[in-house]
Amino acid sequence: METIHLRYPIEKSSVCKRESCVLALGFFDGIHVGHRAILEKAKQIAKQKRLKFGVMTFFPHPKDILFPEKKPMKYLTPLKVKEEGFKELGVEKLFIVEFTPEFSALSPKEFVDQYICSFQCKHVVAGFDYCYGAKGKGNIATMAEHGEGEFEVTVISKVKHHYEKISSTAIRGLLAHGRVRDIPSYLGRPYQVQGTSIYYSHVGQNNIFMEIHVDREYRLPKPGLYKLKVEVNGSSYEGVCHQMFINKNGASLLIQMKKCDGREDFNSVIISWLDFIKGEPNKLNDMNEYIQRDELVI
Repeated sequence: METIHLRYPIEKSSVCKRESCVLALGFFDGIHVGHRAILEKAKQIAKQKRLKFGVMTFFPHPKDILFPEKKPMKYLTPLKVKEEGFKELGVEKLFIVEFTPEFSALSPKEFVDQYICSFQCKHVVAGFDYCYGAKGKGNIATMAEHGEGEFEVTVISKVKHHYEKISSTAIRGLLAHGRVRDIPSYLGRPYQVQGTSIYYSHVGQNNIFMEIHVDREYRLPKPGLYKLKVEVNGSSYEGVCHQMFINKNGASLLIQMKKCDGREDFNSVIISWLDFIKGEPNKLNDMNEYIQRDELVI
């Protein structure tokens, strides 16, 4: 996958000799079921037309630029994780547009001319509610008009779960209420975060208590006790999240892993949030009180 970083104004070297492509447009936080419908359609069209399968996304989130007085955005998929997800889905060209005040001031027509047509896009695929240009005045209904025949447009209808639109906002709401069990219906998989081990200690014969650092860009579920799946180097273990400690550098999660002998390299850990157990975290001053237990402490 070729990744192209763009900042307004676009340098001429960025647009010269570009191969024709199909572009899926969106922010794609989480790459949820609705996003996948857009991406799969774009991939299908690219294959039919023998064009490159491309995605154009943006970073940071527009809210961070348009409303700087508010708290920084927390993501379902930070940019690096989102890039990995696109690559797994077969994206051949990834355009990451830096969202700046200058970029946000472009008219809808200027955006289409400079960011769609200039990159040899022959077909756009986007969701029914996609907006672009200053104050979001451009929408999917005006996209073809602004393109002046340079490309075709395919609109993906609303994707729903139990009459609710599947969206990144809906998933953030589920996290805020601890409803991680419901997230696979929206995300297509359990909610995951990646982290690194700060410290771990053996518990009994087959358990480990571990403190995991999670980057501050990740959005976490509300505090509480959670059932987890913990993946380390391709191996999966049952786990429980006992506590979350939030600070300016991110979060530290105190987790317990079942049937783990501690021989793994814990440098990189993937945590899948499976279910909410209770709202009150276990009161742990340290790990020692559980050191003799050989079972998940819930």
